[in-house]
Amino acid sequence: MTDPMQGGQPSQYSDQDSAQNSGQYQNNYGQYGQYLGYQGRPPRMDPFSMIAEDLGFRTLRAIRVIMGVMGVIGVILGLALLLRPDKTLIAVTVVLGIYFIISGVVRLATSIVTKGLPGGWRVLGVLFGALIAVGGIVIVKNTALSASALTLLVTIIVGISWIMEGVMSLAASWGLPHSGWAIFSGIVSIIAGIIVMIYPLSSVIFLVIFSGCALLVLGVVSIIRAFTFGRN
Repeated sequence: MTDPMQGGQPSQYSDQDSAQNSGQYQNNYGQYGQYLGYQGRPPRMDPFSMIAEDLGFRTLRAIRVIMGVMGVIGVILGLALLLRPDKTLIAVTVVLGIYFIISGVVRLATSIVTKGLPGGWRVLGVLFGALIAVGGIVIVKNTALSASALTLLVTIIVGISWIMEGVMSLAASWGLPHSGWAIFSGIVSIIAGIIVMIYPLSSVIFLVIFSGCALLVLGVVSIIRAFTFGRN
């Protein structure tokens, strides 16, 4: 191809190069086609994508506050159980029940009012928060049961709750960078829930010590995540 303005000299770019460059330009910016006028397929929104860079400042702050508050509560209750392992089963039940009530209410409220939260996680947050809060209420309201029945009730609710929380933590961090603490928290939570579900909790002292250790570890990890989530 010649350029008449240059006295018949060859043009710097051929027709083939221009077509390739144009195609490459459209491919690179095609995802913004609806805004810039280029052709291309718009990105598919994933309702379960918890990418910190895609969340607003208020959403990030709300998520960090949840992690921090639940971490502090977990550490306080965990230390309370470990420092007084001679507590009765009723006292342990009340502590765990209060923890799950607060955790469920915080998750439920935040999932409803937080703007920019992916739709899938909003629905799961509401359901999970409601179930955890109801489980905590059931635990507190049934402290008059016999020791064996109360232990079984606490075991089932605590085990299921920790397993659900671990699964959600792993799912939210799947494939994301800087998610080591989230993965660690999810694994610890799932293991703790499974142990509580399958281990014969015939001893109240074992329930106290194990629950205290689990709450303490999960609380510390949650506090760390509150400071690291969304930060490179």
